[in-house]
Amino acid sequence: MNYIIVDFEMNQIASRYTEEKKICRMEIIEIGAVVMDESFLILGEFKTLVKPQYNDEIFKRYETLTGISTGMVSGAPTFETAYEMFVNWCEFYGPAYEIYAWSENDYHQLVAEMALKNYACEEKMKPLKNWFDFQKEYVEKLGLERVISLEKALDYAGISFEGRMHDALWDAKNTAELFAIVRNEERCNQV
Repeated sequence: MNYIIVDFEMNQIASRYTEEKKICRMEIIEIGAVVMDESFLILGEFKTLVKPQYNDEIFKRYETLTGISTGMVSGAPTFETAYEMFVNWCEFYGPAYEIYAWSENDYHQLVAEMALKNYACEEKMKPLKNWFDFQKEYVEKLGLERVISLEKALDYAGISFEGRMHDALWDAKNTAELFAIVRNEERCNQV
């Protein structure tokens, strides 16, 4: 069994798409992921930008947050192509895998965006059947009363955030580091 740790960065759908915004308010503009084996060793990394369909520009707020500009996504793959690239990458490491993200937001975004773009056929939804909220697992494991940010969770575990926050691959890598600690009883007890 492999573990896929994934993260998405998003941009808001333009206000002129009022009907579309009722289905999905944001679009994925970056997918980042790492795959780990059962020993929690990282086997590979995945990163792609995604060209938004319902906005011609990356809003300044999201550009500042993510470092992703309009020019950067202009030649990027579409959502459908990027998602297929991601699934193919996951399956390259074998058919047995579980997907984890820090919070349920990425899962809900993916499902809503698939519905918006009429991309939610059974075959495309298959990877979502093994998708889990690692933030929820972390909060339950530590007996916390409310969810906390990835940065605070790392800090609590004595780990400094590496890389740039709100970069999908760096967020996935940092989540993977925390995942490896939480899933390894010996390491978890040392924290």
